[in-house]
Formats: sequence, C-alpha cells, structure tokens
Amino acid sequence: SEIMRAAHGRAIVEIVSPEEIAGVKSGKVKVPVLLKHPGFFRPFEMLVSSYGLPEYTFIDPTIFVAVSFLVMFGMMFGDVGHGAILMAIGWLLGWRGGGIRGAGKQIGRLAFYCGISSVIFGFLFGSIFGLEQLIPHVWMKPMHDVLYFFKIAVYFGIVKISIGIIFNIINAVRAKDVKTGLLDQAGLVSAIIYWGGIGAVSIFLSNKPIPLKLIVYLIGIPVLLLFLREPIMALIQHRRVVFEKGVMSYIMETVIEVIEIVTGYLANTVSFIRVAAFSLAHVGLFIAVFSLVDMVKGKSAGFIYSALILILGNAVIIALEGLVVTIQAIRLEYYEFFGKFFLGGGQAYKPIGIGEETEPQE
Repeated sequence: SEIMRAAHGRAIVEIVSPEEIAGVKSGKVKVPVLLKHPGFFRPFEMLVSSYGLPEYTFIDPTIFVAVSFLVMFGMMFGDVGHGAILMAIGWLLGWRGGGIRGAGKQIGRLAFYCGISSVIFGFLFGSIFGLEQLIPHVWMKPMHDVLYFFKIAVYFGIVKISIGIIFNIINAVRAKDVKTGLLDQAGLVSAIIYWGGIGAVSIFLSNKPIPLKLIVYLIGIPVLLLFLREPIMALIQHRRVVFEKGVMSYIMETVIEVIEIVTGYLANTVSFIRVAAFSLAHVGLFIAVFSLVDMVKGKSAGFIYSALILILGNAVIIALEGLVVTIQAIRLEYYEFFGKFFLGGGQAYKPIGIGEETEPQE
C-alpha cells in the first residue's frame, strides 16, 4: 500500500511465495524471518531472538517458551507478596514508563507476567511475603514436600526435553533430513532410548523388576541402530557403505556417542531439579530474614530494627532471587530445550519503509 501510494498507483507488485523461488529450494537463498505474535508474547520473542532466529521452515518456539518460562519462574519464585511487587514494577516499566521504549518496555512487561505467575504459585504454595500461616496452600508447601517437589521438577523436565526432541524430528522432516530425524542425538532413535530409560528407571524405583522386553526393544535395539547408522544411511541413499576412518574408529566413535547421549540426557533431566531447589532457596532466604527479626525484636528499639530488616530483607530477596531465578529459567530454556532442536541461522526480516520508521503497534 505504501508503494502504491508513493507511486500514485503506477506500480505493479508481484507476490511470490518463498517455496516457488529456485534459490530457496536449493538452499542458496535464506527467507527472512519475522517473529510475529499477539502482544502478550512479544517479551518472549525477545528471549527467543536473543538466542537466534529459527530458519524459515523450522518451528518457532515462542509460545512454548512463554508457557514453560512462566511456569518455571513461578515455581521458583512463588510468593503472593513478591509477585504483586514484581507486577507493579513491571506495569510501571511496561505500560507507564514515559521514556522507555523497545527492549526496556518488553522487559517491564516480562516482569509483569512473571509477577502474575509468582502470585499464582504463591497461592498454590500458601506464601505471602514468606509467611505461610496467613493463607492456606492450594497445592503444597515446598519445605514440607521436598521429595515430591523434586519429582514434579524432574517430570516437568522430561516433558520439556521430549517436546524439544519432537520439534527436532519435525524440523528434520520439513528439511527432508533423514539422518537428523532418525539418528541425530535428538532424533527418533535417541528419543526411544531416552523414553525407554525413563520407563526402566521408573519401574526400578517402584521396586518392580524391569521387563526384559523393555530393555531389548526400547534400549538394546535402538543402540544397535546407532551402531548401524552408516549402513542404514547408505541403504536409504542408495550408495555404498563407507567407513572413512576405518571400522574400528567408527565403532569407537559410536560407543562414545552412545555414552554422550545417555549421560547428556541424564544431565539434562537432572538439571531441572534446580527448579525445585531454587524454590527451596527462596523459602530459605525468608527463614534467614525472620531469624534476624527474632534476634533483634526483644532489644531496645527492636520494633524499628525488625521493620527495617523485614523491608530490606524482602527488597534483597526480590532483587537477588528474582535475578537468579530469571537467569536459571533462561538457562533451562536455552540449554535443555533449545539445545535439542534450535539451530538458529535465520535471517531477520527488515521491511522496506518509506519515510520515518514507526513504533510497532501494541
């Protein structure tokens, strides 16, 4: 419309879909990528683009990042009072900050959404400014259900990692990359080993014998397929089997790769325990603050000192713990989730404009 306006209607605009361009088909031309979602998801677009842009045909994980990031933040920072303060700060920065634009505004809105999540989990945990006697808990109290909380964190991690694997397989199908979809470290065969291992561990922890069929079909055969990767790919691609560095080197490399897959997935899954651990640390900081209050409240001017400790203690917890929790949530998104499927390499879309650039509509 801008071109037609500037040219007074004397222009012909031809619209061609990217799939029809020869350079795109051959992979020589990259289609520019524009992350475009409703206003709620804009702050999470910022998190995704900070890591990289997905290729044009690959999955945009913004919506999934928004949901999982808020869940993890809320679990680690669950407190009604602190969440309300975070909402107020985020609202001021994101909607009322007169001179704040662009990334600063989106950071404020991200803080607002994180505050909402904290308030929700605060009610679930029954915590308001660290006081757990004022409101009843809807779900659980982290300090009283530590092992249960760790299990929830691990289950959440399993789901998150599994979604990353599924995304990798879908991306491989779209790119017509059989090797990545089947035999990559986040391919279908590795996924079967991961899910089979989860099933075996779950059965073992329930004091039941692990079925032999599970070990054979979900672990043994997939591992064997990884060792036969080169012959399988040669069969699919209708070519001769080639071991460039020799058969023994190929076998040793595959053994190391299988060990990396097992240890990598184990580390990725266990890493989500930090979601529960930082929630307990959040409660632990409150205990430290209340202990200091108990130490000074019986002394002269104890009321004033107690009030100062409570105010400063809560301020420090909000600033320090809020920053740490944000970093940990981003880390889990980038390493444990994006690491399974996100290759990046996308080229940012920069539209042609006539005249001054305008702020994107909210």
